[in-house]
Amino acid sequence: MSFKLFIYYCALLGGWAAFLSWGFAQGLGIRQLDSAYLRAALIAAVLGFLVAGAVGFADALLNAKGSQRWVRLAICLGVGLVGGSFGGLIGQVLNSMMHAPLVFGWILVGICIGASVGVFDVVRAVKKGEELHLPFKKTLNGCIGGCMGGLLGGLLFGFMFPNDKIPRTDLAIGLVVLGLCIGLMIGLAQVFLKEAWLKVTQGFRVGRELMLSKNETTIGRAESCDLGLFGDNTIERTHARILLKDNRYLLADAETPGGTFLNEQRIGKPTPLKSGDVIRVGNSVLEFGERQKRT
Repeated sequence: MSFKLFIYYCALLGGWAAFLSWGFAQGLGIRQLDSAYLRAALIAAVLGFLVAGAVGFADALLNAKGSQRWVRLAICLGVGLVGGSFGGLIGQVLNSMMHAPLVFGWILVGICIGASVGVFDVVRAVKKGEELHLPFKKTLNGCIGGCMGGLLGGLLFGFMFPNDKIPRTDLAIGLVVLGLCIGLMIGLAQVFLKEAWLKVTQGFRVGRELMLSKNETTIGRAESCDLGLFGDNTIERTHARILLKDNRYLLADAETPGGTFLNEQRIGKPTPLKSGDVIRVGNSVLEFGERQKRT
């Protein structure tokens, strides 16, 4: 998947998930509850659960393979559910006791949804004893995007509905706008604030892009590889690795017969990468990109 498609799917799935949250709220009779606090917490919990699941699914399609996708999705759903209920409740408390705009509650919901996309990476890094810089950075980027999405969507929501008497169909529109904004801004933040990435320029699925969010990223034909390059017998099951050491990305060959080439030079040991470098494995060509400019 390309980064443009990732942003598109985050926004689209976020909007549809928010629409489903409205349907659940109506079907479960949440709006008929007497307690404004319980009503706000439950609506935000359903919204957080579904929108976090939608954004987490888009992130899993871009950055995960196999069973990891479902683990990521499950974690996003759990974080979204808990964070959404917390954000909705706090927002209602601030509104009732301090007459603060409800947008503060939606910002908290957005932050929790944004954080959910990085929790899996943090847990995995802790279990494997890896450095936490990249997982924390991904989580922070998600929080920034969720905050901006909650702010923008919450302001639009408050502008459209300045009081608590919101017609049923109008609430659906408001929640869809909110979910779309949160999904869109999380996708934009993940893409524009990423540190390093790979893009396939020749070979299997040209145009595919992958964010580097691990200390070791594997490239090869195996299903377990982070960047799978299938259908090319000149590529080994695990052909090359990109390592993060001392805040520097290195390209390493996995002792393959055909070798790994950096800017058309075969490498014999882990070699530093800089933005714009061209990597060739078998008949596939990748371009390495990094926000930090190096000489």
